Amino acid sequence: MAETADDAGPSIDTGGLAADLAMEEARNDPSLRKHVAAFLDDQRALIADQRHHLHLGVWEKRIGMMLRLATLCVGLAFVATLGWMVREAAQADGLKVEPFNVPSALADRGLTGEVVAARVIDRLSELQTQTNTGRPTRTYSNAWGDKTIKLEIPETGVSLEEIDSWLRTKLGHETPLTGEVVRSETGVTLTARTGKDGAVSVSGSEADMDGLTVKLAEAIYRLTQPYRYGIYLLRHENRPADAASIFQELALHGSPEERRWSYNMWAHANQIATQDFDLGLRMFQKAHQADPDAGQPIPTLASALNRFGRVEEALQILKERAAWLRKNDPASPGAREPDPASYSDDLVTATERARTGQPGTARSIIMGSLVGAEIGTHDLAAARATLAEVPFDSERDAVVNIRRGLEIGTEAEDWHGVLARASEMNAYVKTYRQNRHYVLAALAPFLALAHAHLGDFATAEHTIAPAPADCYPCLIARAQIAELARQRARADLWFAKAAAAGPSLPFADQAWGRVLLGRGEPDRAIAHFTIVTQRSPRFADPLEGWGEALMMKNQSHLALTKFAEAEKYAPNWGRLHLKWGEALAYSGRRDEAKKHFARAAQLDLSPSEKSELAGAPHV
Repeated sequence: MAETADDAGPSIDTGGLAADLAMEEARNDPSLRKHVAAFLDDQRALIADQRHHLHLGVWEKRIGMMLRLATLCVGLAFVATLGWMVREAAQADGLKVEPFNVPSALADRGLTGEVVAARVIDRLSELQTQTNTGRPTRTYSNAWGDKTIKLEIPETGVSLEEIDSWLRTKLGHETPLTGEVVRSETGVTLTARTGKDGAVSVSGSEADMDGLTVKLAEAIYRLTQPYRYGIYLLRHENRPADAASIFQELALHGSPEERRWSYNMWAHANQIATQDFDLGLRMFQKAHQADPDAGQPIPTLASALNRFGRVEEALQILKERAAWLRKNDPASPGAREPDPASYSDDLVTATERARTGQPGTARSIIMGSLVGAEIGTHDLAAARATLAEVPFDSERDAVVNIRRGLEIGTEAEDWHGVLARASEMNAYVKTYRQNRHYVLAALAPFLALAHAHLGDFATAEHTIAPAPADCYPCLIARAQIAELARQRARADLWFAKAAAAGPSLPFADQAWGRVLLGRGEPDRAIAHFTIVTQRSPRFADPLEGWGEALMMKNQSHLALTKFAEAEKYAPNWGRLHLKWGEALAYSGRRDEAKKHFARAAQLDLSPSEKSELAGAPHV
C-alpha cells in the first residue's frame, strides 16, 4: 500500500543538492566554471522573465477591472440621463411652436417660417410675463411653464434632442402650435392651430405682418390661456367688461379648477366694469357659497364686507380661512391668526409688497394697503406721500382713495380739510347712484365727526342718520358725536351697541377708553384698554392710552413701560412721544424728556397736541 505524504517523512531537495555538488565540482575544475556560470545566467534570465510576465498579468487584470468599471459608469450615466429625460418629459407643460408654412415669395424676402414663429413667440412671452398671477401653474387646464414657450425645429437623424422631443410628445402635456401664412389678392391670412383647442386666424395687409403676428399671438393666448388673457384685459387693457365675460364663461362652464378660480375674478371684474359695489358683494358671497373650500374669494369677500362696515363678518371669514390653512397648509402666510389692528405687521408686509410687487394684485391696491398701514401706525407724513403715489388703474377704488384722505385729516384733527372733501363724495354719488349705500358706510362717519367737532351737531346727526345699521364704524361715530354733544348716557349706549356688533374687534373699546380719559375716569378707561390689548396685542393705541391713564393716576413712572411698548408698533407717532416726554419730565428725567419732546416736534401733531407741546414741562 502506498504511503501518504504524512508518512513519507522529511522531503529532500534533490535539485538544490545537485546544484551544490555542481558548484563544488566547478571550484575544483576550471573548465566547468564557464558552463556553470552560463547555466546560472540562464536561470537568472528565466526568473526575470517569469517575474515580468507575472507583473504583466497583474496589470492586465487591473486594466480589465478598470474597463469593466468604466463600462458600468457609462451605463449608469446613460440610465440616469434617460431617467432625467423621462421625468422632465413627463412634467413638460409648455407650448411647442413649429415653424410656420409660408409662401416661397415671403421666405425669399426673409420672412421665413422660423421668423414668423419667432415673432409670435415673442408676443406670447410678453403676455405670459404681463399676466403673472398668484394662481399656481398646476391649476390651469392648459398650463405653460415659465420658460417653456419654445421654437421646435425638426431635425433629421437620431440625437438626444430628438429623443427628448419624442419623449415630451409621448409623456408630457405640451401644447403643439402649428400655423401657416396664406397670400390672397386682398392680403394675407395668418392661421395657428393648437391641437384640441382649435384654430384662430387673422387677416390684413401684407405690409402689416408685424401687427398681424401680434394679433395672432393674442388670439392664441385667448384661445389657450383664457384665464390669463382675462387678467391681461383687466390689468393692462383696462377692459373689465370683456374680462368679466371671459371669467363668466370659465366660472359657469370651465373645469372644476377653472370654476374655483374664475368665479371670484368674474365678481371682481364685473364690480370694476359696473362700479356697483353692492352687486360685487353679492357676487363675492355667491363665489364663496359655490365652493366654500376655495380660498380665492375669501380676501375679496372680506374686503367687500369691510367696505360696508361689516367688519366682524369680515374678520370671522378670515379666521375660518386661517384655521383651514393651519390644518392644510401651515406654511402659508394666511395661516396666521388675523388681527384687525396689527398695523405694524401690516406695514412690514405692505412695504415689502410695494417694493417687490405681488403677482395677481394691482399696484393701486398694494399702495392703498400701504397707506392704510401707515395711517394705522400714525405715520401721517409717510401716508400722505404714499397716497400721492397711488397709481390710477382699472382696479382703483375712488371711494377708498377719498376715505384714506379723510382718515389722515381726522387723525390730524383737520376738520375743515375733512369737510372740504365732501364735494368729492357728492360728485361720486351723482355719477354712481347705485353706490350710495357704500358711500354712506365708507365716508359718512368722517364727515359727521368733522361737523360735530366744529360744533354743528345738527348737521352731524343728519349726516350719520342714513348710515347702515350694521356698519360698525358708523356705530362708533354715533357714540363719539353724542359724547361731543355732552350726551354721555347716549354715547355709552352707542358704544355698547358697537361693542356688541364687533365682539372680536378692538376699535369700539379703544374709542370708548379714549372718551373715558376725556371724562377723567382712568380706571374705567384702563378696563377698556385691557380688553383691546387682549384682542390686539400689537396695537399701539391702547398701550399709549393706558400710559395716559396711569399719568392721570399720578403713576407716570409706570406709564413709561406702556409708552416704550407702544413705540415698538408706532415709532413715528407724534402724540406718543409727546406724552412719553411728559411722563419722563414728571418722573424727574428731564434730559430724556427733552429728547422725546424734540422727536414729537419732528412728527405730525394735531393743533391741540402742538399746544400741549408748547406748554410741556421741559423747560
